[in-house]
This record gives sequence, structure tokens and C-alpha cells, in this order.
Amino acid sequence: MTTGFAGTRHLLRLILRLDRIKLPLWLIGVCFLVVITPISIRAVTDTEAEAQGVSPEAVLTQQAVLVGNSGASVAMNGPPDALDTFGGRYAFEIGAFTFAIIGLMNVLLIGRHTRAEEESGRAELVRAAAVGPWSSIAAVSIVAVVANLVIALVTTAVFSADGLDPGQSFLFGTALGLCGLVFAAVALIWVQVFEYGRAATGASLAVIAVAFALRAVGDVQDNGLSYFSPIGWSQAINPFGATVLWPLMVLVAAIAVAFGGAIALVMRRDVGAGLIDQRPGPPTAPRSLLSAFGLAWRLQRTTLAWWCVGIAFMGATFGSVLSEIESFVDEMESMREVLEQMGMSGDAVREGFITFILSLVALIAAAGVIQSMLRPRGEELAGRAEPVLAGHVSRTSWLGAHLLLSLLAAPVFMVVAGLSVLAADGAITGRMTDVGGVLEAALARTPALWAVAGIGVLLYGMAKEYTLGVWVAFAVTAFVFLFGELVRLPDVALNVSPLRHVTHLPGGHQGMTALVVLTLIGLTTFVGGMAMFTRRDVG
Repeated sequence: MTTGFAGTRHLLRLILRLDRIKLPLWLIGVCFLVVITPISIRAVTDTEAEAQGVSPEAVLTQQAVLVGNSGASVAMNGPPDALDTFGGRYAFEIGAFTFAIIGLMNVLLIGRHTRAEEESGRAELVRAAAVGPWSSIAAVSIVAVVANLVIALVTTAVFSADGLDPGQSFLFGTALGLCGLVFAAVALIWVQVFEYGRAATGASLAVIAVAFALRAVGDVQDNGLSYFSPIGWSQAINPFGATVLWPLMVLVAAIAVAFGGAIALVMRRDVGAGLIDQRPGPPTAPRSLLSAFGLAWRLQRTTLAWWCVGIAFMGATFGSVLSEIESFVDEMESMREVLEQMGMSGDAVREGFITFILSLVALIAAAGVIQSMLRPRGEELAGRAEPVLAGHVSRTSWLGAHLLLSLLAAPVFMVVAGLSVLAADGAITGRMTDVGGVLEAALARTPALWAVAGIGVLLYGMAKEYTLGVWVAFAVTAFVFLFGELVRLPDVALNVSPLRHVTHLPGGHQGMTALVVLTLIGLTTFVGGMAMFTRRDVG
């Protein structure tokens, strides 16, 4: 048994060395979401309390009625438990989206240090040394446990420093960490099943998406579907309200079973292979591969298709609760008064919610466009770019083909988002309204996606080592969009986000100046990056 885990300590050091940048950035990002939540909520409640001349707790109680009865909020964040307490409100605002982000962190961590290592051939070289068959799984599992433990402890420290009960704070932090480990364990199983990293990661991401959707539908309709989701289990603990401990045991059991299953599956396959045999390729290559664009499409089509599926799933999830917005406003007198003060009628609320959905999906779609833009970098790092460029394919046509797909991906993603929102709403209400207005509003966000991805093209043109800096730009855009107003950033900082300049409502008017400027920024950075790429070394 001991020899099965031989060399685990050395592999652990190797993983920490390889992930010395990515993993800390992930942890900083997740922990920042946890830290900013109490600060932003306290700022809002204190300001409102001062304006009304009441206590912050009274304001929290008022807001609990509005937030807890909003189907959109429940779908996005989770069950409205203990919203009249600061702890319950913090847990609600951190929400299911953060659980999904933590799951994503764990899935990518597992994929990088298991299947990706086997695809590159490095795992076989490592296994040729005195390394046990289970050492790789053990090492990456230890890193995952430590990473999720850090999130749990930071959450405990932040909430405790805010004045919440340390035991309840630790229980919520534990829920976050255990949920992340469930998705890590699931990813370990998928990397045994599939031969290629993209398929294994895609299957793991699909599990996260299904878990999020089951929880969203289950919480909105209160039909028990949430109990089929690891995210639902974690949120059902409800540490700041009527605490339930059985979901903790379910989470721990799921982690143990999945990890045990992954270890058992390792012995049933060869290194570099998967449990599912890959289909043999065609005897001859299609003529489309003779062109740079055909090759780029062949390399990216699966990834782009998965992004379309994910975006459609996300749009449909939010579209399924769209019909409840109007009924919620009709039933809540206090909500109508607030909206009237804002100059909004029921129709405007529906349009405003659609606008929020489209902007949120655009933020996610930006990550898909960035991933498409990063494919040339992956080809270069893997050494596949040089043989292609050594032939008759020019640098401009090779990179241009990949970037053209990235440019086209942005409007396709947004059209898919708009149609999925409308289709889900139409399936519930029996009618589809303002299709043209929603699609126009969705497409209006395309230049913002180009502007963000263009930063990556510019960095790639300088040097492939700089390209990952585009994720910094994405993180800044996401933070400003999600938290800029809450933390009251100045307008200069808010305007850094391209999404802030797209205010198009369905059926409304969008100033063309902002769209033209964003389009010019995107196209200029794409062209500039290509020009610099033709002048630097490849490889």
C-alpha cells in the first residue's frame, strides 16, 4: 500500500512549484469575493440606516422582505434563509455563484495536474521513476484540500472579525470548502474516464452547471431539486439560521466515495489512456484542413460548442424565472413604491432584469472569447505552431484564422444567450415577446467582449509569456461590474469596465458612440497584436 503512494511528497512539491502563480491568484480572487461582501453590505445598510434614522438591523429586515421574495435573487444566490441577520445576508450574497467559482477552481486544478500532464507526456516520464500509481492523485488531492482549507479559514476569519459567531462562521467556511472538494473529486473521476483533458474538463464543468441549475430551480420552486446538488447540500446547512448538519455528512461521504472511485479507476487504465476508447479518425484528412481557417476551426469547434451550451444553459436558467419578476412587483406594495421612486414601471423592471442577465452572461461569454483567443498560445507552447508555420502558412493567416473565430464567437455567444432567455421565458409563459429587441440588446454587448479579448491579443503579440495578463483585465472587468457600485468606486474606476458603457435595454436606445469606440479598441488591439506577432520569435 505504501509503495502505491511512493513519491507523493516530491510530486506535491512539483505541483506547488508549477502552480506558484495560478493557484495563489485563484485563492486571492475567491477570498476577495468573501472579504468584499461584508464591507459592501455594511456600507449599504449603514448609509440607508442613516438616511432613514433607524438601525442597520432594521434596514436589514426591510431588505430581507424584498430580497427573499425575489425569484431572480433566489435563483442566483440560493435559499433566502436568515436574511434578517448579517451572517445570513453575507451567506446569501456570496451565493451559489461563488460556490460554482470555487468548483471551477478545483476542476481546473485537477485537470492541470492529471490529464494535462498525461497528454503532454510528462506523466509517463515521472511514472518511470520511483513513483507509485496513486501518487499523482494523492499529491493533487492534498493541494486541493489545502486550497479549500485556506478558503474556509479566510471566510471564518473575515466573518468573525465582522462580529459574527466564530462557530457559525467556520461552519459556513467549511461548507464552501467541502463543496469545492466535491467538484475536485468528481473531476478526478472524469480524468480517468476520458483520454483528453478538454473532454474531462468539459464533463466536470457540465456537472457544475447541472448542480447550479438544479439548485436554482429547486430553490425558486421549492420542490426539493436542490437536494440533488452539491451546492444545494452546502447551502442547506444554513449556519446562520436553523442549522442542519446532515448535509455535512453527505458532502463528506460524496468526497470519500468519489476519491475512492478515482483511485480504483487508476488501476484499470494505462497511463495516457482513458477508460473510454477514442474513435479512430478518418483514413484521410478533409480538404478543409488545407486552409488556416479550417485548421483553426477543427481545433476550436469543440470548445466553442461547449461554451454555447453553457451560455444557453445559463440564459435559460435566468429566463425561467423572468416571468416571476412582474408578479413579484404586483404582489409587493413596498417594492412598487421603491420602483416608482426610481421611475420604473413593471415593464421597465422586466427589461431591466433582462439587461442585467445579458450583461452577466456577456461577462461569462468574455471568458469564452478569451479562451478562444488563447488557443494560438497553447499551440505555440505545445510546439505545434512551428511545424505549421514552417510550411506555406504565413503567420498572419495562421493567427488571423484563430482570431477571426474569436471575433465571431462573441456575437454568436450573445445571440445564444438572448435566444435561450426568450425560449425559457416563452416555455413558461406560452409567449415570446420582443425577440428583436432582446437580440439587439444582446448583440450590443459584443464590442465590449472584443475590447477585453483585444488586450490579450496585444499581450500575445508582444510575447507569449505576457498573454495570461488578459485574465487580469477580465478580473478587473468582473469586479467593477459586480461590485463597483457596491463599494462606491469613482466614475473614473467604473468606466474601466467595457460593460459599463453598454446600457442597451430591450426595445430601448443605445448611444452609438460607445459601441463604435469599443469596436475600434477591439479591432485596433487585434490588428496591433497580429502586427507584433509577425516580428517576434515563435516557440
